[in-house]
Amino acid sequence: MYGIVSADAPDPPGELAGLDGCPIELVRVGDLAAIVSEVPHELYSDTALNGRLNDLAWVGERGLAHEGVLDWFSEHTPTIPLSLFSLHTSRERLQSRIAAESFDFLRILERLRGKKEWGIKLWRKDAEAREGIDRLSPSLQELAKQIEAAPEGRRFLLERKRESMRVEELRAVSKRVAHDVFAALRAHADAGATVPLPGTPSSVERVPLLHAAFLVHEASFGGFQQAVTNEAGRLAGSGFELEFTGPWPPYHFSSLDDE
Repeated sequence: MYGIVSADAPDPPGELAGLDGCPIELVRVGDLAAIVSEVPHELYSDTALNGRLNDLAWVGERGLAHEGVLDWFSEHTPTIPLSLFSLHTSRERLQSRIAAESFDFLRILERLRGKKEWGIKLWRKDAEAREGIDRLSPSLQELAKQIEAAPEGRRFLLERKRESMRVEELRAVSKRVAHDVFAALRAHADAGATVPLPGTPSSVERVPLLHAAFLVHEASFGGFQQAVTNEAGRLAGSGFELEFTGPWPPYHFSSLDDE
C-alpha cells in the first residue's frame, strides 16, 4: 500500500506502475481508498524482504517507484503517503485496517486539502562563511570599529581577539540564521517541521544547518516563495545558502500528531 486518498480520487493512468512494475489500483473502502499494487509473495514475504533490506540498490529502486506513485497522486488529490513496504497479506486485512482508522484518515485528508509540502535546506560553506561572518555579526562589526580607531600596538591585540571571536561567532550566527530562516518561512505556511540533521564530518566543506518541511496552501504559495527568495537574497555572499525543493508527498504532515 502506497498511501490513502478519498474514495472520489481519480483512478491512476494505466501506465503508472509501482514496485517491480506492478500496476496501480485503488481499493475503495467507504469514503476512502487505498493506493495499492499486488506484488509477488516470493519477493515480499517477511523472510524474503528481510534478506534484501541491506541491498541498497534493490531498496533504492523500489523507493523510487514508491515515490513515483505518490508524486502522481499528490499532484491530483490530497494524499496520505505511507512508508515503503507497507505490506498486507490480503485485501481483507487491508480493508479492515482502513475501516478501523477511517475517522483519523479523513481528518488528515481534510487538513491536507489544497496544500503541498515544500522542503528547505540551509547550508553553510565554511570557507565563504568565515569571510562573510563579519557582515552578519554585530559583535565583530563593533570590534572592527575598535580596531580601526586603535593605535598600532593595541590593534595587533584586537586583531588576535577578532580571529578567536570569529570561531565562536560563526557558531552563534549559524544558529541564529537557521532560527530566522525557519521563522520567516513558517509565517507563510500552515505548518512547519524540522528534520533531524545527519552527523557531519569535520572535514566537510558544506555544513548542513537546517532541514525543514513546510505545508503551504495554494493561496499562500506566492508569499511563501517570495519569502524564500528574500531569505536567499539576504544571505547571498555570506557563505550561507538555501536549497528549495518540492512539492513532495506530505510525509511530515500526515499524522494526527502533527496538528
